[in-house]
Amino acid sequence: MIPPASSSPFIALSSLGSLSSLSSLGRLLLALCISLTLAACRGDAARESTAAKGPAKRIASRTVFADEVLWQLGEEVQARVVGLSPMADDARYSTVAGRWPASTPRVGQNPEELLALAPDLVIVASFSAPEYRAAIEDKVRVLVLEDFTGFDDYLANLAQIGEASGATEAAGRMRDRFVARRAKLEAARPPVDQRPTIIAWDYGYVPGAQTSFDDAATTAGFVNLAAREGLEGHQRLDAEQLVAWDPAWIVVGCGELPCAEARSKLAAQPGLGKLNAVAQGQIITIPAPYLATTGEDMLELAARLQAPLLGAHAK
Repeated sequence: MIPPASSSPFIALSSLGSLSSLSSLGRLLLALCISLTLAACRGDAARESTAAKGPAKRIASRTVFADEVLWQLGEEVQARVVGLSPMADDARYSTVAGRWPASTPRVGQNPEELLALAPDLVIVASFSAPEYRAAIEDKVRVLVLEDFTGFDDYLANLAQIGEASGATEAAGRMRDRFVARRAKLEAARPPVDQRPTIIAWDYGYVPGAQTSFDDAATTAGFVNLAAREGLEGHQRLDAEQLVAWDPAWIVVGCGELPCAEARSKLAAQPGLGKLNAVAQGQIITIPAPYLATTGEDMLELAARLQAPLLGAHAK
């Protein structure tokens, strides 16, 4: 006898009890499988209640990266954005500062403030506050961008946002533009054996391998000395070690200073006057936010690094 279909594992178990061909242990294991299957179905149904039905119609960003990409995807996507990160207008970090209309809310740290906007997609980063994510994950679809360590991660994150927002064609055009510009910059590099060393100095911190700076410097035609020396990510480095390494070029962010002042500040730091890069004027100042961006403008950073290199190489 085949037991009748049932939504209850207990009914299924009682039906199985009449099957003399199954041992007690076999009946127990089979019932357990049924229970787990039903639980999984209920879990899938719960997840579907917050999953997107097609492209998102109301999008909220919780990262400056998403603020940038959503703007760059064009007017059709911009019109569906109902909330932006608090840093959208911070020119130290955002390449789209001042572009989003004031009528688009900048969402603070209270998740209820975001949920009140009724988004059907929220874009967050892996490093976003866990308690914030926990407060929204069962109420709205959440896209988590995992990594921001360079060009490959940018393209992966761009593709995810393009798919979730129903803008795959626009994202594809952005990808093609990025790839073409990167190829153009790489084609202009000096030969491999003539590429000088470089370090980006942030007063005690330097970016090594697996960083956006490493990709930008390599694309521009430099050797990132911190990466060559085995550093990964953003690491502490004291001034004495910097002097000992003596990179051919040094990069400093302008921050909120005029770039000329940032250059003077670097040269005046105790001990750094001994650097050949300082003595020879091979200091590259980069205005905010290009040293911080993990978006398309990583290539703008590469271009700004490459320009003085090619000028010096041509002499």
